[in-house]
Amino acid sequence: MGEVETRIARVYARALFEAARDAGRIEPVGRELGDFVAALAAAPELRHVLADPMVSEEAKRRVLAELTQGAEPLVAGALQVLQRKGRLAVVAEVSDEFAALAAAEERIVKVDVTSAIELPDEAERRLAEKIAGATGRRVEMTKHVDAGVLGGLVVRVGDVIVDGSLRARIRQLRRRLVTAEVRGDAK
Repeated sequence: MGEVETRIARVYARALFEAARDAGRIEPVGRELGDFVAALAAAPELRHVLADPMVSEEAKRRVLAELTQGAEPLVAGALQVLQRKGRLAVVAEVSDEFAALAAAEERIVKVDVTSAIELPDEAERRLAEKIAGATGRRVEMTKHVDAGVLGGLVVRVGDVIVDGSLRARIRQLRRRLVTAEVRGDAK
């Protein structure tokens, strides 16, 4: 997605977030918006209908109204506005931006941890406590197991990645050895 689309998604997400906050509906709005994005991702024929320029705008509005019947009014309204303005293609990014705004509001930091093996509960708890202490926020951790890291952890907190994996250390050592050979230091 380009920079312009990212900015557009941020504007819509901010407006929806502020309306949801004012209504005290941040959690349900975020959940339903995420559910819509997931449903759209799972149904290519639906994406096609909503994106097809040969389908009338009225038909698209009816399809969207049918899909959002009984939904959170703020979500239904936001989706109708996105569709009417020809911006429905950025709905996934709007959802991501909304989730980031909600997390910041709730003082939650989302942490993504990749390890070679499943982390023991105690290690996970200690890691969450360290990150919470450093950020001053409550930690929501997503864990992944990837034997390719060999050992250690790769931790992503927002845009910051801390790669303490054995794989990264080996790569770093390899670079040092190659650099030393080129300079003639490796004798």
